[in-house]
Amino acid sequence: MMLSLALAGCASRPKLDPNADWNSRVGSYTFDQAVTELGKPDAISESNEGRTADWILKRGSQVSFGFGLGQGIYGTHSAAGVGVGTSISPPPHGEYLRLTFNKEGKLTSWSKVKQ
Repeated sequence: MMLSLALAGCASRPKLDPNADWNSRVGSYTFDQAVTELGKPDAISESNEGRTADWILKRGSQVSFGFGLGQGIYGTHSAAGVGVGTSISPPPHGEYLRLTFNKEGKLTSWSKVKQ
């Protein structure tokens, strides 16, 4: 069920055209057009000069494993237990499309960033 929820979440994000010519969009493409085409950015930073927005293209994988041992004693009773768990968390690494817009909302630069 968790996998289907994860896939459903991925399916709602518009796919980035791998052949998009971002250089031709500099100076005319707007932030609003980017949101319409790509969906809400995954991260935005703003400054006096405008804003920079990142869209995740590919998430890096990150899996962690845990193992636990425990024992409890209460009066003359005792118990022991063993546990194993796994966790998949949102990774800080991946590939992003970074678009930078000026104060007027026009695209000034773009890059693909791998972290």
